[in-house]
Amino acid sequence: MDSKAKYVSKKFFVIASLVIIIIVALYLRLLFVYKVVQPPLSGDAKNYDIMVKQFLTKGFLGYMSNTPNAYITPGYPLFLALIYKIFGFSNGSPLQAVRIIQSIFSVLTVLFIYLIGREIKNNKVGLIAAFFSAIYPTFVWASTLILTETVYTFTFMVYLYLQIIAYKKPGIFINVMTGVFFGLSILIRPAAAPIIVIPYILMYFKFKDIRYTLKNFLYVLLGFTAIMMPWWIRNIVTLHKLILLASQTWNPMLGGAFPYFNGIDHVPQNIRSTMDVIKFIIKGFEKSPIYYFKWYTIGKFNIIFGSMWYDLDLKYQYLRNLYLLHSFLMAIGWLGAFYSLRKDEIRFIGIYAIILTLIQLMFIPTNRYAFTIMPLLILLSSYVIDNLLFDKNL
Repeated sequence: MDSKAKYVSKKFFVIASLVIIIIVALYLRLLFVYKVVQPPLSGDAKNYDIMVKQFLTKGFLGYMSNTPNAYITPGYPLFLALIYKIFGFSNGSPLQAVRIIQSIFSVLTVLFIYLIGREIKNNKVGLIAAFFSAIYPTFVWASTLILTETVYTFTFMVYLYLQIIAYKKPGIFINVMTGVFFGLSILIRPAAAPIIVIPYILMYFKFKDIRYTLKNFLYVLLGFTAIMMPWWIRNIVTLHKLILLASQTWNPMLGGAFPYFNGIDHVPQNIRSTMDVIKFIIKGFEKSPIYYFKWYTIGKFNIIFGSMWYDLDLKYQYLRNLYLLHSFLMAIGWLGAFYSLRKDEIRFIGIYAIILTLIQLMFIPTNRYAFTIMPLLILLSSYVIDNLLFDKNL
């Protein structure tokens, strides 16, 4: 077979494989949308629903409040508000429309994970990562939930893809768009905000050119600021103070300040700010340093990553036989995260996984928090698998 025919054959294989993966991903997500009977909204989902209706009828954003606040960032409520406005909510919230749109976003996320895998190494890494993402039970199930995870993961994967391109071939447009999608991600879930600087710290150490690095970073910052500015202005005008992200930080941080949840039912009444929580944590470390250190490292890590977030009624057996996939991806993914520190093409993906995990260790631990880190671990797992098992030429 000549080289041209071989190239066409490989390209056909890649396209056909990707199409099959996308079809499987869409089928599984719509299966969950149409076949799983959803329980009544509760917790965060119910609060989002109330907040969105309040916004559309009264014109202000207030989470768990009858007055405006900045308890959470507005990205996901505004996403829901757009759908509620289009489909109407006078006869009930259009939750099925939300689930279908989120399923489409989830499938597009699979596509962007493929593109990221292809960029960091080759088509094979992209296809392996896309396949894992298509069938990973949590990703499929989460599309049906009225929660931030699915939409955030889509915007963050778009950002990550653009960031990889911008790191390789920086330019004004690609840098600004990188900042735009990072801003959209932070408006949905703000915890990742500190990592915006990571690629540019690495860029400086790679090229040793501070002007080149700052120029590219400032264009990213321009796109990020353009997205965040309306939120900042709203907070100044409405709340009379600058709130960059959200005001709820102290609450989940406080929930994580009780080792192994001992004493969590007896929260001191004088804790009302992030600084109060930090002081409370410091006192805990002073009193029992080993106990608290264990909790803030392996204790929380085991809760976050030890089991898959898949809280589905046992009568729905869909994908339950893939439960061990989570443990496999954890083991190989974290191996890849530390291996990535030696590989320039995936270094900041591994650093992202590490830093985002460290950020989550600050708060109350739950396996739900693993969701947004899983795409990174899937990409790193796929990179490791390709290195160990396959030819590198596809």
